[in-house]
Amino acid sequence: MEYEDLLLEKDDCGIATLTLNVPNKLNALTVKMGMNLPLAVDEVAQDDSVRVLIVTGAGRGFCSGADVSAMQLLTGAAEQSRFNRLQVTGWPAADIFPKLLKPTIAAINGPCVGAGLSLALSCDIRIASETARFGVAQVARALVPDFGLTCYLPLAAGMSSALELMYTAELIDAAEALRIGLVSRVVPPDDLMKTTRELANKIVQQAPLSVELTKKMVWRGLFDRLARQLDLETDSIRICRQSEDHRESVKAFLEKKPLPTFKGK
Repeated sequence: MEYEDLLLEKDDCGIATLTLNVPNKLNALTVKMGMNLPLAVDEVAQDDSVRVLIVTGAGRGFCSGADVSAMQLLTGAAEQSRFNRLQVTGWPAADIFPKLLKPTIAAINGPCVGAGLSLALSCDIRIASETARFGVAQVARALVPDFGLTCYLPLAAGMSSALELMYTAELIDAAEALRIGLVSRVVPPDDLMKTTRELANKIVQQAPLSVELTKKMVWRGLFDRLARQLDLETDSIRICRQSEDHRESVKAFLEKKPLPTFKGK
């Protein structure tokens, strides 16, 4: 099956590769991508021939975060239902990889920011190219971290490193990401997919039921926490989107102007 803004490929070795495919926007998370990700992952879940899922990005980026041009869709949306707000932002995809009872590996080939970082952190294992960059951009847009990032990032990097990234909106390189625990390996760009597939092949050789139950045990304890964080993120995003700071920051971004001086309003 074909999915807009995504490519899903399967080989004969039990490995599927899901590619975020909006390269002209560094694979920014579009509304359509957010809606199609659960469908593509469900196809993987239903296919017994697939044992491991690799997630990567087309072109020179993994995922640059939410598509900022879509933010205008939410202006004045304070009275929208929680479900509709989550639909518009693509949040139904926030927990799809942990709930897939097959191992997932993120092959991070470039910028991995905001919602893109959350997608990567929701995968079981992460391997980064030396060209990858990581960050949390939401505060710089007068928003708050979302897409489950307030759960996934402290889990991976610890509270101090997570909050530093969230508060400053600074980008870090792959070496620093390895140091603080965001990724388990860093490899040259030309070796990224080869290394990722080698790891996937090792996993494919293991007993599938044991692998499935191991993943289920590790992730299950986090699901209640993730659900609570998604609720908190949704409410906080609603507040921020009504602020003058956010409206001005989106306007500046779309007009390619410097960020405004924030007023706390």
